[in-house]
Amino acid sequence: MLSPRRPRAAGAPRAAEMTPRRKRRTPPGRLVAVLLVATLATVGPILEGVMGDGRGWTIGLLLLLVAPSLARAGGPRFHPLDPETYIPAAYFLSVGYTPILRLLTSYGFHLPSYDVAAMEVGYAGATGCALACTALSRLPETPNVERVVPVHRPKAMLDRDWATILVGLLGLALVVAWIASIGVGKFFTMNYASNHLEEQGKGLLTSGWFLVKLAIAYFFLRFASTRKAGLPVPKTLLLAGSFFLLTILLNTVMGRRGPLVWTVLAIGLTLHAYGIQIRRLWLAVGMVCVLFYGIAVEGARIVQGRGFEAQIESAIEHLERTENPLEIGELRMIYSNLVSIVNERPPIVTYAGESWINAFLILVPKPLWRERPLGLGERYAQWRAPEQSRHGAAFAMSAAAEGYINLGNLGAAIQVAIMSGLFFMLPLLVAGASDSTVLVRASGALLSSFAYNQFRGEFTALLKIAVSLGIAMLAVVLLTSAIKQLRLWLIARQPAPGRPARGLRAAHLGRSATGPALQAPRRP
Repeated sequence: MLSPRRPRAAGAPRAAEMTPRRKRRTPPGRLVAVLLVATLATVGPILEGVMGDGRGWTIGLLLLLVAPSLARAGGPRFHPLDPETYIPAAYFLSVGYTPILRLLTSYGFHLPSYDVAAMEVGYAGATGCALACTALSRLPETPNVERVVPVHRPKAMLDRDWATILVGLLGLALVVAWIASIGVGKFFTMNYASNHLEEQGKGLLTSGWFLVKLAIAYFFLRFASTRKAGLPVPKTLLLAGSFFLLTILLNTVMGRRGPLVWTVLAIGLTLHAYGIQIRRLWLAVGMVCVLFYGIAVEGARIVQGRGFEAQIESAIEHLERTENPLEIGELRMIYSNLVSIVNERPPIVTYAGESWINAFLILVPKPLWRERPLGLGERYAQWRAPEQSRHGAAFAMSAAAEGYINLGNLGAAIQVAIMSGLFFMLPLLVAGASDSTVLVRASGALLSSFAYNQFRGEFTALLKIAVSLGIAMLAVVLLTSAIKQLRLWLIARQPAPGRPARGLRAAHLGRSATGPALQAPRRP
């Protein structure tokens, strides 16, 4: 049999053998990438020894900020919702934004000695963050659509959908119970500080917000994934997600800007992990809106409790009086606490690692253990402002500051690395796994959305959030099983359709249910 190939010209085989094959450029392995980032981390101390005045720490911190994105498993890429970009940026806001802004606006381009000492601790935490993000970086996975989208019944509400609605309503009921314990009239007339103090000892009720946020992320992913597959979506999904999102706006009335921002961020992370790309332009517009939203809420909380009109007027006035919107008061306060702890070294821990151990002990509800240990922020408030601490005040304690006060620079690197890897990077990887369900994707992205909020906080708060989300997931799973059993029980209770007698016509059919009767053949 003749070969279907055409004969080659003379010398073609030799020319083909001599032509070098093009090799695809593959990203470096994880071990090599981690070693490269570890080598890059030595640049900061070297430059600081040469340049001084915080300039070397600044350059090194900026290099560590972009290093995980450059050493990304899928190749270099900068996208605000990629975990290799998002997590280092969240940490940078908590410790690096304010000192670098001061350095750029300073006369002579230098920082005072107390800022330099604080930046050294921040640099140690940045090293831990960069190493953890680089080591855990993985290639993006294509989602298994059948695990997320009910292809055969796209317009049907699933048992898990109803279970998630019930969990969201349960969380909302807990929040309503907290407001009722305060009094509706008092709730809308008290100031911002009193609102925070009313949460003392009522963490079980206020944790209902986490259940509501999980429902929001779940429903938006269900809606977006079904639309991406080109299938019709049950209207109940969109209505439920929109309703729960509107309830988050109650936090704006309470003078809190974070809950709405973290909820929107959780939606973005959930969609991005599923493969629904969001344009960088829209993300940039969103960041600008968040900046001015924060300024407006900060102005409104000044006169909180005096009526909505007074709050709106105060917000507008605060926006008009803001000369430099890049100077964010919240970031400045968090960094000031870090400077105070590094330079003054307050005696608020009795042994190394005490606050890490207390973080687990504080998980015991206060009604069950009245003498449970105080959080690090409360201890710092007792040392810094005793009068305010008597009324239950606590100051924001950054992760780098807590790690430093426990174990020095090494403690800062360890704590930030554990938080970055275990609580932020791994949940996003699970949310982006091919076979992850909608509930798992929404839960992982929601936990990671608190990255900045917890880099500026302490380890205790992060554990409380993780436990609350774990309970919410368990509740959805149990309710899904209960709803399924109830549905099957109701189906079994329905009477089986009776078979009509032979020769009779079925009531719902146009012809006889038994078909035409066969006639016996005639004899000739």
